[in-house]
Amino acid sequence: VYHEQQFGRPFKPDSFFITGSGMQAMQTIFQLLAGDGDQIIVPTPAWPNYPGPMRMMGVEPVYAPINFENRKWQIDLDRLFDCVTDRTKAICLNSPSNPIGWVASIEDLTAVRDFARKRGLWIIADEVYSRFYYPHVGDAKRSPSFIDITDSEERVIYANTFSKNWAMTGWRV
Repeated sequence: VYHEQQFGRPFKPDSFFITGSGMQAMQTIFQLLAGDGDQIIVPTPAWPNYPGPMRMMGVEPVYAPINFENRKWQIDLDRLFDCVTDRTKAICLNSPSNPIGWVASIEDLTAVRDFARKRGLWIIADEVYSRFYYPHVGDAKRSPSFIDITDSEERVIYANTFSKNWAMTGWRV
């Protein structure tokens, strides 16, 4: 019901998996999608806990810079897409971003979705901070999401937590 209210569309209960923490969710996602010798693209600056579990599994994190220009963070999609090789299994996109607060626009998300579709890549949508969104215009209750532009059969795995949105960081299921 919560997700249906947030996103205005139905969800099947069996499409949700509960883990003990957001980090455990990310580790599980990395293990599902990649293995020894594979790569996962990570726009950076990024949450510093991504590369540790990747490296422990033999997965190479490949960093695609998010640029700070004109007093604003902006992703360079061409540079992001140029990072993809035949070893790339996924793009891990954290929006809103920890630590910089960058928020992917719906146009950014659409471009990443379209690119991932063409290449057969997975998208790891880390949307833990989706409700920490304060637009300059409008009254949106959450940030743009891949859920807004994909269907349930897309190659997208979402990560979210209760702890951030309800100020319970560190609490565990």
